[in-house]
Amino acid sequence: MNRKIIIVCLATNLFFAFTKTVNAETGKGFSYLDSGVYYSDIELPLNFETEQIKALESGIVFNLELKFQIKDVRNWRLDRNIGALTQIYTIEFNAFTRRYSVTNNNTGWQVSMSTIYEVSGYLSKIKKLPLVDDSLLSLDSNYRVFLNSGLRARDVSQWMKTLSFWRESLDTDLEQIQWQLFN
Repeated sequence: MNRKIIIVCLATNLFFAFTKTVNAETGKGFSYLDSGVYYSDIELPLNFETEQIKALESGIVFNLELKFQIKDVRNWRLDRNIGALTQIYTIEFNAFTRRYSVTNNNTGWQVSMSTIYEVSGYLSKIKKLPLVDDSLLSLDSNYRVFLNSGLRARDVSQWMKTLSFWRESLDTDLEQIQWQLFN
């Protein structure tokens, strides 16, 4: 009888673990060569939490930080770092116009949106982001792109940090995404 209970419990746990994995939203990336430069298209599972939306509407500014690393993945030896790139987007809310603005800090490009859902959709799909010049790479190597990203509250005063210590943090780390640079 005890074996049947254990087997049923294990099967139930496996079922819930599988369904959670299938339904979990994961990011992905894809790279391609255009005019001697490797570009990437990225999909991020970015959703703002209720506390983050309240903080935005209260005047807190957020940065979405995308930290790319390109590595030469080698068998039997340590991986070799080829390069790194950081892309930062600033998200602000204007209480007077009731609109959100997203600024690409690397290029200065700015867009305005009326809802936080538009902001999430815009930042969840990033297209044609330049990563590396083709002349820096060797066709014989196995290059992978690693992306670590996070949403960070910016310029939060010390007393706010102290208060947020007792509550949930406003910062969010997203799941690491990795993909092959070229096949």
